[in-house]
Amino acid sequence: MKQRGKILRDTSAGPGLVMIGSRQHPFDLEGVWQSSQAPAVNMTVEALLDDTGRVITLSVVAESQLAREAADEAMAAVKQKGNALVARFGPRTLGAMALLAIGWFMLNVVSVQVSADYRVGISFWKLLGLINSPGGVINAMGGNGGSAGIYGVVAVLAIVAPLAPYFVKDRRAHLANLLPLVFMAAIGIAIYLNISDGLSQAKTAASYFGGRDAGRMASDFASQMVREALKAISLGLGAYLSLIVSVYLAGTGLRGFLAGR
Repeated sequence: MKQRGKILRDTSAGPGLVMIGSRQHPFDLEGVWQSSQAPAVNMTVEALLDDTGRVITLSVVAESQLAREAADEAMAAVKQKGNALVARFGPRTLGAMALLAIGWFMLNVVSVQVSADYRVGISFWKLLGLINSPGGVINAMGGNGGSAGIYGVVAVLAIVAPLAPYFVKDRRAHLANLLPLVFMAAIGIAIYLNISDGLSQAKTAASYFGGRDAGRMASDFASQMVREALKAISLGLGAYLSLIVSVYLAGTGLRGFLAGR
């Protein structure tokens, strides 16, 4: 019967010693060792034992084989834990959370046509950094956007919020599913107010140049520039995916809340 073992002592100074299971077995090099590589301490080997437990043959297990087996074990463990998560939270909830994370972190929610040949994509996460920038969205578009700050914390909470009903035994916990949609709506309003404030400041600053008429012209010119800049902005795949998933989660949360009455 073949079993795995580990070399405890090599044969450089007498018989070797191999640990197989919980027992130690002595072995000789001649007639037993089947590999071209000499036995070494901590080497993993495959052993063939007779009915009495005596070592008949020993051969080295290749490192590549050990690596494959370790990878298979790791994948099996991940699969087992994944199956446990799916069984507890359901494939739809976990799938929706995964899609929402993809839509927010990996895909672009907006894209800006900088020139005829150059377009810049902005993910939802990066957009949160632009909103959190002290200079506002318009100034941050120039590359001065920073950390997502408190917006990032709320975004992470929004992604895991659909798990709330599985931990809180209250029908109101289902309303946590509305958080992604509410958060996206709040960010949209914040962007609109931020841009409106930037436009107002640009018009005010332009009105101080060259007297009343010239100031009015400068203000109109500034407004026209901002409008043209906004025309270059379009929604990306991440925006549509995130919106669809958020609406789905909101609907699921409302159904769960109403069903608990």
